[in-house]
Amino acid sequence: MRAGSGSAGILPASFGILPKVCFCGFILALASCGTLEFYSQATVGQLEMLTKRQPIGKVAAETPDPRLRERLALTRRLLDFAEQEMKMPSEGAYELYAELGREHLVWVVHAAPELSMEPKRWWYPVVGCQAYRGYFREDLARAEAARLGEQGYETWIGGVDAFSTLGWFRDPVLDTFVHRAEVDYAELIFHELVHIKYYIPGTTAENEALAEAVAREGVRRWFRHTGRPGLARRYDERLARIAQAREAIVEASGRLRMVYAADRPDEWKRARKREELARLNRDLRALRAEWGRGLKSWIEEPVNNARLNSFTTYEAGIPRFTRMLGDCDGDFERFWEVVGAGS
Repeated sequence: MRAGSGSAGILPASFGILPKVCFCGFILALASCGTLEFYSQATVGQLEMLTKRQPIGKVAAETPDPRLRERLALTRRLLDFAEQEMKMPSEGAYELYAELGREHLVWVVHAAPELSMEPKRWWYPVVGCQAYRGYFREDLARAEAARLGEQGYETWIGGVDAFSTLGWFRDPVLDTFVHRAEVDYAELIFHELVHIKYYIPGTTAENEALAEAVAREGVRRWFRHTGRPGLARRYDERLARIAQAREAIVEASGRLRMVYAADRPDEWKRARKREELARLNRDLRALRAEWGRGLKSWIEEPVNNARLNSFTTYEAGIPRFTRMLGDCDGDFERFWEVVGAGS
């Protein structure tokens, strides 16, 4: 899932992960009232995407928008590159286009207790337990966050522009992400293709970290393959900054885990939590001063356990998979064999 803020993989909120739409009746028959509402909106959202899909060639021939034509042509080149150089066939994904007419595809809710870094998890058919819940309507996501808040959870909502149905359906290019900058667009396409190539049910962090590590290496190679080493260098600089932010945020999460695990009163833990979040804010401000920009939302908006988890789900495991690819001398065929052997 790839987030609308510029980070995306698997969205268990979508009914599209299920093999047949008719299976919906079975799921709904098992559902409680709250789950019934959830799967109902997920089914409607997935069907909207399915019914609005059109072949990319037809869209490119009929659209008056030259930017869209260029981007759809780029999509085909990216898919070919992913298959040939990264050993990731598209299996029919991104050969169709759908226009939804809204800012994000879905809105994803993350939740965690006030004094714990253990994320709330939801169970879904096929994909197992996941650490987030997604809605095709923002108002439903905010209602779920409010309900969880009343139960004592901290929550964070992120807009997501794409997700993978794991090959059950032909995932389309969407207007929610088609006009992103090339670097972000290529990252997103490569990230989602990883989920078709490899997926372990119930392991959110591993699946997302793998997809992100592969996508970033893919973008590096894409820029070199297309004869743009300058863009490759700029991309490496961007990733170096992400690594600096990752270190600060992952370390803060680790310190909070230790605070929450301490045999101390809750008021002591709350005081230490405030101190640790203030320390993280100072660390991120120092990074922004060094870079000259960036990290605006992390510095100026509230940060809680749920938001920290939403970040570490993608980022914490990336260095392990990057090292694994390096140990395979960058050979993706060998890399996929190693990844599969470890599952």
